[in-house]
Amino acid sequence: MPSPYLVWGLLVYAWVANYLIRMGLSPLLPPIMTELGLSYTRAGFLATAFFYAYVAMQVPAGFLGDRLGRRRVVLGGILLGVLASLLTGLAGSFETLFLARLLTGLGQGCVFSNDRVIIAAYTPREKMAMGQGVSFSGPGLGTTLGLILAGALGELMPWRGVFFLFALPPLLAAFLLWRLVPEPPSPPVADAAGWTFRRVAATPALWVLGGAGITPVSLQFVLAIWGPLFFSEVGVSDLGRSALYASVQGVSAPVGLFAMGWLADRAHKHGISRKAIIALTILLAGASIAGMGGALQAKGSAALVAFLMMAASFFLWGTWGPSYALLAERFPPAILGRAFGLYNAVCFVGAVVGPFLTGWVKDVTGSFAWGCYGAAVVSGLGAVVALAFPQALRLKRAPSP
Repeated sequence: MPSPYLVWGLLVYAWVANYLIRMGLSPLLPPIMTELGLSYTRAGFLATAFFYAYVAMQVPAGFLGDRLGRRRVVLGGILLGVLASLLTGLAGSFETLFLARLLTGLGQGCVFSNDRVIIAAYTPREKMAMGQGVSFSGPGLGTTLGLILAGALGELMPWRGVFFLFALPPLLAAFLLWRLVPEPPSPPVADAAGWTFRRVAATPALWVLGGAGITPVSLQFVLAIWGPLFFSEVGVSDLGRSALYASVQGVSAPVGLFAMGWLADRAHKHGISRKAIIALTILLAGASIAGMGGALQAKGSAALVAFLMMAASFFLWGTWGPSYALLAERFPPAILGRAFGLYNAVCFVGAVVGPFLTGWVKDVTGSFAWGCYGAAVVSGLGAVVALAFPQALRLKRAPSP
């Protein structure tokens, strides 16, 4: 059995490689919008194309992983993402670019519901929240690298060439996972007895946790997609600098994942439900993004906007470790892929709606500030939903041996 730290590290790299392709579109939107003549609303629609397919693939990917093997589906998804990146670079119109991003979402949609199960299989239970958090730091690191590299490369070459280059790192990720991470042991068939998909879908805890997760996903991708253009409202005009400023959100993401995962495990050990940590992180993320809206409206400094973006990202990403740990505790391993897939499909409704509405608000009001204010209000609702998770805030502590 491989070391859990090796498995965490390899999946971190796989997520980084995937996020280069996913995030590369954001800093390259200005030249794409110019070439294709897109409004902010239409550009927001293009940016969400990935998520339509990504959400649609969550449950089927979980089923495939439960039936065919987790590693096999993860590898197939990564390789499909490589093909989609090449097709993105070849796209010659809004329609073909939209289809290429849909294919990107289909490929990368195979990963989450299966890699989370691999992590759960190789991670000690007492480190579950931290393990789920640390191993999911790849998206934060990939956000940083994707924004920085796409912005820098976009000034040196046509935007299409960036996607050709970004197809290479996932190939290495697929090779390393194939060589070094075996398929997790199959759980006993009896563990899944009676757990049909209908029963999984009828579990209220899954829907409550997914409903709470809509908020951080929405805010996360509002910042990821529109972040570079936030800085244009405070005087940062060139592509490279705006992408560099926006990339700070990825710097704080791994720290938030580790810190809140550790805090959630400690709280759980002392009899406090992890849902309290989830609600707290959502509230603090909302406060940070409200402050960002104020800074944008007042035409504040780029440094202030960057600091608030880092704070919002820290708390948004900190939500996931305790959330994934709660989910892993609710379902037997044999059907955990389906549970993670359905849960993530619910959460990513936020990724479909949030960036599109933010682009629309920008067209209507002329500023991203009002989109930030609206996101802050939604954060308060998300925290209330998290506290509705069917588990007491104070847990019964196990007696000391």
